Amino acid sequence: MNKKKVKDLVISLSEYPHMQYSGTLREAIAKLNEAYKTGHHTVLVFDEDKLVGMLSEKDILKGLDPRFARHYEVGVPMFWDQLLESKEGSEERLGRPVKEFLLDDTGKVDIENAIYTSILKVWDRTKAGWPFRTVTIDAEDNILKASHIMLQEHVYVLPVVEEGKLIGVVRMGDLFHEISQFVLNQ
Repeated sequence: MNKKKVKDLVISLSEYPHMQYSGTLREAIAKLNEAYKTGHHTVLVFDEDKLVGMLSEKDILKGLDPRFARHYEVGVPMFWDQLLESKEGSEERLGRPVKEFLLDDTGKVDIENAIYTSILKVWDRTKAGWPFRTVTIDAEDNILKASHIMLQEHVYVLPVVEEGKLIGVVRMGDLFHEISQFVLNQ
């Protein structure tokens, strides 16, 4: 296993669900639902050809959650048909660009209302003034290093670069499978 490299487990960008940063929340939900069919639980978010984040089901729920939070005083919806009913127009909310859920009125990242979890780790600081570094792993790195980075950064999918170019992602589940096979076969 000590010779197993990240590139041995990488899922290429062409095989991984993705969408543009200008896509809507409704499109993000559709992409994530489609992603489940292939066993993927995140959608890569791009601005043109640059990765700017990863969207998970938790992030989608966070995007819908402010609607619930505002209605606690009158009660949480009990039925599915009430889910998108609201004074502020949830249908309109679902049609807004994903990026609007991340940026506040000044154009800066709004931590309170961000619908991304992982994007906070991979945001391009030159674009939004965001202070976090880009968290990636090199294709030649050992899979244990990838596991360590995921644990430290609290992410389940890690972008993989080769010669400075994004080539795909590696998932925690795939790393776990490789590491567990090694442990069980010892």
